[in-house]
Amino acid sequence: ALDGVGRKHGASISNVAARWVLDRPGVAAVILGARNAEHVQDHQRLFSFRLDDEDLAAIDEVLAKSKRPRSDCYSWERGGEW
Repeated sequence: ALDGVGRKHGASISNVAARWVLDRPGVAAVILGARNAEHVQDHQRLFSFRLDDEDLAAIDEVLAKSKRPRSDCYSWERGGEW
């Protein structure tokens, strides 16, 4: 799904993933790593596109199939189950 969305927008899979995270409510930033100048240039593409409803539906379809945590991350710190 991420690859297809990326091809549609001329963006990398990491661009699509970071864009999705940034579009979540309450998220103001993401931490991205870069080992070289090409990675930095790639990260700049993150701000050149928006995910549309079709993109979000494709991503949500994949997420619906994934194993989700049973609780929020803060309960894990208190000994909760994954």
